[in-house]
Amino acid sequence: MYKVIFKLMGNRKSPNSIRTFTKAGFIITYYRKNGNIEEYTTLYRTNDINELKEAIADLAYLLSKQGKYGTYDFARIYMIKDQYIGKIAGGGLGAALGYTLGGLGGLVLGTLGGILLGELVDVELGETFIGVMAWPIELKY
Repeated sequence: MYKVIFKLMGNRKSPNSIRTFTKAGFIITYYRKNGNIEEYTTLYRTNDINELKEAIADLAYLLSKQGKYGTYDFARIYMIKDQYIGKIAGGGLGAALGYTLGGLGGLVLGTLGGILLGELVDVELGETFIGVMAWPIELKY
C-alpha cells in the first residue's frame, strides 16, 4: 500500500476534488485548504509502483480538466509496510473500553473504532519515503 500526499493549486472559488480522487482509486484520509493551495493525504492499495504512477497521471489529467494544477512537488510518495500491531491493539483496547462504558453495543462500536484508529497508527509508523513526483501533464491553453 502507498500513502501519497498531493499538493494542488487552483483558484479560491474552485470546489474541492474529493470525488475526483475517489474516481481515480485513492482513499482520502486528510484534506486541507489554505487559500488557493489544497493538500490531500491519500492511500492507494497496490504493491506495484508503476500502477501507482499511472494512477497519479490519470488523476492529474482529471484535475487539469477542473482547472487545477500541481508544481514540482505535486505528489510525495510513501510506501506503507503491512503491519497488524496497531489494529490488534486498537481493536482490543476499543473493545475493552466500549464494553466497560456501553455494554455489548459499546463492545462492537469500540472494536470497530479501535481497528480504524489502529489502521491509521500502522500507516503513520510503517511508512518509508519513496520520492516526489512532479506534475506529469504539460498544460496547453
